[in-house]
Amino acid sequence: MPTPSAPSVALSLTRDEEWTLHHVLLDRIEAELTAATTDIDPPPLAVYTAFDTLDAGTTRFTDAELEAMRDVLGEYHHRTDWCVERDRLEQLLRTLTRALERTRPARDHSLADD
Repeated sequence: MPTPSAPSVALSLTRDEEWTLHHVLLDRIEAELTAATTDIDPPPLAVYTAFDTLDAGTTRFTDAELEAMRDVLGEYHHRTDWCVERDRLEQLLRTLTRALERTRPARDHSLADD
């Protein structure tokens, strides 16, 4: 019996946003691959799958991929070598955060919260 696929969300990204996100994910993947003598940890599997999704021309992602991309963008947002892209990185972070907020069910309120 096939396992159900994880729910996913389609993002509406401009061509420039797609390019920036693709480039950031690729840079993060390559940083680990070329860092044989440093302490760079490999990115989570969701970074690879999100990159593959973008590379295939699709912008539909699972929650795990959205979170992984948000984490990587957050790291790159603070790097000085990405300062030219800072505005686009911030916009992408907002987009991913909103997408994650939409996918998470509202929390039940207990009587103590009312």
